[in-house]
Amino acid sequence: MSFLLCSILTFPAFSFNNDSYTTPDSWAQHVTTGKIVKSTEGTWLTEDTSLYTTLTTRLRLKSNEYAEDSDVYQYIRMHTDPVKLGDGIVKFSAYGRIATDINGNPDKDWTSSYYYNQQDILDAELDKNDPAGRLYQAYAQFDGVIRNTKLNAGRFYLEHLNTFQVDGGDLTVNAGKNFKVYAFGGLPVSYYYDFDNASVYGVGAQGAFAENTRIQAEYTAMDIDDIDDDYTQIRLIQAIPNGSVMLGFSTLNDAATYSADIDYQIPATNTIITLGYEKLNDNIEGSDKTYLVNPITYALMDQSKYSRYKASVYQAFLDYFVAGVSYETKSVDGDEDFDNRDFRKYGFKFDINGLPTEKTYISISADKWDIDETSTTDDNNRFQYGLQISQGITEQISMWAGTSFSRYEYDYLTDTRKDSVRSYYVGAEYQPNEMFAVMADITREETDFYDDIDSDLSKSYTVELWANVSF
Repeated sequence: MSFLLCSILTFPAFSFNNDSYTTPDSWAQHVTTGKIVKSTEGTWLTEDTSLYTTLTTRLRLKSNEYAEDSDVYQYIRMHTDPVKLGDGIVKFSAYGRIATDINGNPDKDWTSSYYYNQQDILDAELDKNDPAGRLYQAYAQFDGVIRNTKLNAGRFYLEHLNTFQVDGGDLTVNAGKNFKVYAFGGLPVSYYYDFDNASVYGVGAQGAFAENTRIQAEYTAMDIDDIDDDYTQIRLIQAIPNGSVMLGFSTLNDAATYSADIDYQIPATNTIITLGYEKLNDNIEGSDKTYLVNPITYALMDQSKYSRYKASVYQAFLDYFVAGVSYETKSVDGDEDFDNRDFRKYGFKFDINGLPTEKTYISISADKWDIDETSTTDDNNRFQYGLQISQGITEQISMWAGTSFSRYEYDYLTDTRKDSVRSYYVGAEYQPNEMFAVMADITREETDFYDDIDSDLSKSYTVELWANVSF
């Protein structure tokens, strides 16, 4: 896909690298731990090696008529330069956080309350794991230390067909100029559960045939909480002039999924066309349990067989503008639930990049959803829109503002999903140099979700304050 992405980036259509956008662009795309970049300066360790460290402090304040909540997070990200070891190199990387609730509402009886907005997942975590420490990654990579091999050891995300997070090892062997095999294994990572007897392990291969053909295959065995699943994936990627074709096949036990994606660019007109198809040919009978914030969760959930089609066209013109339209439909053959329903979705997006100044970005997006009724959810024929504006004021200061629409909320009283939430946000970042940056973002949410309880709960506010130091 790198060929296609490079070709897309040759003109101002970068907003459409992924055609499965959801209207609108969330403010969370502005304020995330990944927004503040990692250190580029480094602290000297040896003659050839530096340690790069980034400290990010995040303060989150939430308020409405019912309650207030203030949380503080401290993130640390570290990595080293490659260190010579034998005929290869080794490098280290770590990323984690601690957090605490500095102004919560411990006197609230959350178990009998109708309103849970101010009791977030951090509060639940603090009850069991103060100060809510999380280790996202901590691993060493040995590249070429053993000839023609690369080994990751520790806690990391797999970087093959799957991206499961594991505590273990991942060994890749270059078996030729255009062919490599790999094996991985370890314990699945969850920040909320102890997996005493769980395991994830697998093998895979990737080869390049001819000049523009790549084939990947991977088998994963997952043993999670007495659930045994075999997960096999095969993917063929064929580069074609001005585009690419991807064919995919996967099986979770006996349930097979077929997929195909075509991306094509017309250079003469700066047009991008994408087509996609996916079919699950049998029901997946997974687990009646969930694993919070675990990358393996969705691979183990029940799902009825379905067919999904999508198509989109993006057009760049006059150097500053990109317009896009899309269509997606899904047909479920069997029991439906909120995450697996018959629907039709019509999308529109219009971007302005570089007007009225070169540091201006404006994105207008709209979706028309036509979702069929189920036994637990109403039909939903809704028009949605979003607006995102980013403006560079100076080399050191940038600002953004916009509005977004969250399509659904969960009603725990009736075990159904309801809509809707409209958010308005505004924020700014100040980065005087490469070592220091601060950010602020304010969001107001308006919802009709709690109208039958108390209309005063319809508005809430969230303030995010960030400070970042790199050295």
